[in-house]
Amino acid sequence: GKAFAGSGSCETRFILDYTVPFIPIAAATKRQENIKHIQIGVLQTHANNSFLRGPFDVCMAHDQNCIYPCHFGCLMNMMEGRETNETGAVNPNDMDRLWNKAISHGFHNKIINYTC
Repeated sequence: GKAFAGSGSCETRFILDYTVPFIPIAAATKRQENIKHIQIGVLQTHANNSFLRGPFDVCMAHDQNCIYPCHFGCLMNMMEGRETNETGAVNPNDMDRLWNKAISHGFHNKIINYTC
């Protein structure tokens, strides 16, 4: 289609997808080009992280040991006893503190595998 018109040839193309929930794009796999659709809108942790355990870590189409940032925000709000929600107004002054809290609980951005 139009999205691929005029594009140069290459062996691999990537679709980096932030959507929640992640839904595979079937049309990408039906192309003759080698297109890899990669979910990147998730936080990732190690397998034995006690912070993230239970069946909820494999729901909503993400890999095990991953969590959507909005769900992680909900858990952080609960732990801190906050009255606001994870989809409300963003306080830019709070971003570094919350990111450091996520890191302290063993989370990081998902590592992207660019191999085919």
